[in-house]
Amino acid sequence: MHLLVTRHGETALNKQKKFYGSLDCPVDALGESQAAQLAEKLTNVPIDVTLRSDMLRTAQTAAPIIATHPTTEVRVDARLNEMGFGKWEGLNADEIQAAYPQDWQTWLDHPFEAFPTGAESYPVFKTRVLAALDDYQELINSDLTVLLVAHLGTLRTWHQHWFPDTTYWDLHFEAGCYSTYEVTATEATLTGLNL
Repeated sequence: MHLLVTRHGETALNKQKKFYGSLDCPVDALGESQAAQLAEKLTNVPIDVTLRSDMLRTAQTAAPIIATHPTTEVRVDARLNEMGFGKWEGLNADEIQAAYPQDWQTWLDHPFEAFPTGAESYPVFKTRVLAALDDYQELINSDLTVLLVAHLGTLRTWHQHWFPDTTYWDLHFEAGCYSTYEVTATEATLTGLNL
């Protein structure tokens, strides 16, 4: 499988540095521009299948790409959604620290084990996201070009699954750019980052 991955365009909550994993917010004006820029970059790249989460921000980011690739098969999969942050959603780090100082410090110390009330734990999120990957074996075993439009946590989790020595927090997938992989049933190769 020839895999292209991209993060959704910017949202107002991105700009405000808020936690908003499961909030279904739209992209902002810059996000729309990033989606248009990405579509232009991909105009002459064949895309057989477009995968995206079922959130509005990925739908809006994918829309101009799909418009220029009318034969692409679109698959919407909620398992690709971002991790939810429970009672922290809609708050920035300073607001969380002020309202929930102990929970915040615990999460900073153990981000893959601790999680706020009402949130999805990282192990549950990881299992969900990788279960989706496991179900795309027919794509992985093909020569098709697949575009994934998703979220930072989702992209980081897929990447770290293939490259376990990678530090999760060091992975940056820029909005308006795409990264490329060659994926088989046994291995993945990163061939381009933030193009």
